[in-house]
Amino acid sequence: MPSKLFRFQPYEADRIPVIFVHGTLSSPVWWAEMINTLSADPILGQKYQFWYFFYNSSRLITVSALDLRLAIEENISKLDPGRTSTAMQNMVVIGHSQGGLLAKLTAVDTGDRLLQTVINGRLEDLKTSEESRKMIKDNMIIEPVPAVKRLIFIATPHHGSFLSKSFARNLIHRLITLPVTLVKGLTGIYGFLSDNVKKHWQGKIPTSVDAMSPEDPLLRAIAKTPLAPGVKGHSIIAIKDEMDDLQESDDGVVEYTSAHIDGMESEFIVNSSHSCQDKPETIEEVRRILLQHLEEIPTTD
Repeated sequence: MPSKLFRFQPYEADRIPVIFVHGTLSSPVWWAEMINTLSADPILGQKYQFWYFFYNSSRLITVSALDLRLAIEENISKLDPGRTSTAMQNMVVIGHSQGGLLAKLTAVDTGDRLLQTVINGRLEDLKTSEESRKMIKDNMIIEPVPAVKRLIFIATPHHGSFLSKSFARNLIHRLITLPVTLVKGLTGIYGFLSDNVKKHWQGKIPTSVDAMSPEDPLLRAIAKTPLAPGVKGHSIIAIKDEMDDLQESDDGVVEYTSAHIDGMESEFIVNSSHSCQDKPETIEEVRRILLQHLEEIPTTD
């Protein structure tokens, strides 16, 4: 199934879109409890509309993130072509796990940071087809979507996941496949990759699991990229077992030190395993952030 942005309800111009992005080998079903609770809130249910993004989570993160940005822009062009809706121009994107990485890539200006990490040489000098050159540019030179004003990261492996190693990594590789078009496209540019990326990919076409390795050069470059000016971010970090030292904690998939990033408006710790979207504490923190968002933007009445 191709990537697509779905709406849970008919579009209403005066309600702010909140976009939920699922994680690896997951689905929008995991958001059901949160969406039902937020929709029932007397304030949030009137001020927000809830959308979700469904994608093939086996693909490279930058490829899925491009689909998300294009889907958002397509909806804006159709629903608010004049860019005059205050609600539409103050979107919130919420991502769990890998979905948080996709969310971040809606609200950053990478310049040529990612390009220089991945490609050996200048884009304009590459001896390849225009199609391949465009694919590289679209995936590696990222500009923020102006309508996205706030991000909420839930259990997001900004600095990689230890689950992307050893047995778990091999198991996930058996469960996921890459689209033929993506394999062909990446094969066509393999010769232009930087030495660091070639060494990490080891001659294979990588999946999203490979890209979430702590050693992945592209993931490291994304982690170093700050949110665009005017975009606010919040972290919700799951900790499976209570420990005295957060630096040694994890949720069974992502370590605290990976989920933590500087520059966030807030950081909230929830006692849970990795799939914490349906926990009351997580939902209440999202509710708090959405209420704060309402206070900090122009009225949508």
